[in-house]
Amino acid sequence: MYSASFEQLLLANERCLLSLCGMSQFEMGYQLLNAVKEKCESTSINAYCGTMSEDEIVFWDRAGNPKFEAWLKAAEAVVGEGNIEQVLHSDLAGGLHINPIYTDEMTEGLSDQVSEGVGLRSSNPAGNIKGWDIRQRHWVTDVSSANSLMLEDLSRGARSIELAIEKTEMIAYEELLEGVMLDMAGIGLSCSRESLSAASQLVDHLSNKMQESSGNIFDLGVDPLGELLSKSIESNEFESYLARCALLAAHVSDNFTQATTFRINGLKYAQIGADTVTEIAGVLSTFVSYLRAMEKAGIGMEIALKQCLIIISVGTDQFLDIAKLRALRLLLQNIGNACGVEICHIKIQAQTSDYLMSRDDPWVNLLRTTVGCFSAATGGADIICIPAFDSAFGVPNEFGLRLARNTHLVLMEESNVHRVVDPAGGSWYVEALTEDIAEKSWERFQGYESTGGFKQQVVSGSYTEQAHLSRDNYKSEILSEEKILIGVNSFREELATELQRDPYPRSDNNGNSEYLNFRISDIITHTEET
Repeated sequence: MYSASFEQLLLANERCLLSLCGMSQFEMGYQLLNAVKEKCESTSINAYCGTMSEDEIVFWDRAGNPKFEAWLKAAEAVVGEGNIEQVLHSDLAGGLHINPIYTDEMTEGLSDQVSEGVGLRSSNPAGNIKGWDIRQRHWVTDVSSANSLMLEDLSRGARSIELAIEKTEMIAYEELLEGVMLDMAGIGLSCSRESLSAASQLVDHLSNKMQESSGNIFDLGVDPLGELLSKSIESNEFESYLARCALLAAHVSDNFTQATTFRINGLKYAQIGADTVTEIAGVLSTFVSYLRAMEKAGIGMEIALKQCLIIISVGTDQFLDIAKLRALRLLLQNIGNACGVEICHIKIQAQTSDYLMSRDDPWVNLLRTTVGCFSAATGGADIICIPAFDSAFGVPNEFGLRLARNTHLVLMEESNVHRVVDPAGGSWYVEALTEDIAEKSWERFQGYESTGGFKQQVVSGSYTEQAHLSRDNYKSEILSEEKILIGVNSFREELATELQRDPYPRSDNNGNSEYLNFRISDIITHTEET
């Protein structure tokens, strides 16, 4: 007599399902059953599973040629007839569905364009075979110390710098960028408010102070809709503000060949709670809004597309995030085709969400950012930025920045993640999940556009409401331990690690602060306080 607990079954299933090499997924599924037979010796039975005997189920070896129906029958013998859906299937936020096993027939008819990597694996049709852009984020508090840390990063493996700026009145770019070779190292701006002011100052600095400015690499980070979402600007100011941003994009496109003006910041959408589908739909709708603004400013579509940088969040679900990036490229290509551009080379920056940086047991943050970085690289992100493990406590110090930088370098130089154009391409699981994300995100995006576009979603509060609902569901999963986060709701240290770091600079804007400053460690902490 052989029997298996629900947990043992899922563990065996995960081992088989998540392996992407060496054998077909059929074979993996049959090994699931063999694993149950070999490893489960207990006669106790989980309520979810029926009892099976050696005579009631057939075990296959790799020499056989079984069919999906046979696997299904065998699986029902393990978990009980009628329990397949409840036990082995799972649902994700946004209406996404995960099957216990995937077959060639299940992916029949799916586009192989992603697997071929033509303009979809990355902005480079050949993929990121030279490695992705390692971007380090620096909070600008003291200009001199920020410059020193930037130069340290760039000399030790980082390829570009993201400047997080809160005070935009007068930015001392000349001192801040002293010694930075702007034709080799990119600069990206990230401002929670007045992004147009910070961007304009940088353009003026490069135009007036730097020779051969057209060769400079930078992302200006102008994000009117992101500022509207965080209530940094009023809705009655938005249209004129957006028009001025588009005029800046026209100037940049005429004078700088390696620059982007607009930032479509999905990271901000994820930070307020948006799930995968809601985030991508918001990104697409924002993208279209900026394209329309640039068209009004007289910018051709092919140039307008290149004036956009997409920021997308990655977390701890590696296969979901890999499929998320691949689906995003498919949808961006759809929009490009609708604009009359056959192949779109749009830069995508992937970044681990700040809310995943826990104050409880912060060393586990290193594992979370590693998974996020791996997913982003495998999914084909052009630029990857991961927060330092100590970012939950304030401005990261040199040690935190070093560990973040070396996470990239180990994955790139030692693990060689980037040397395959599309590592997940051809996996029935990933291809099916990519298609599922693309379909549901496109449907929701079309819903946004049919009701007035993303501005209307923001002004009406509909988008924030959707995101907050997802966040509340996420909190419930953590509190019920349906979702396990090491160091947060499982294997939690009794004595929390307190790291002393300088506080972040803050603007006067406090709109959405509760959600913008949210971290996973707050879920348990706030519950305990209550």
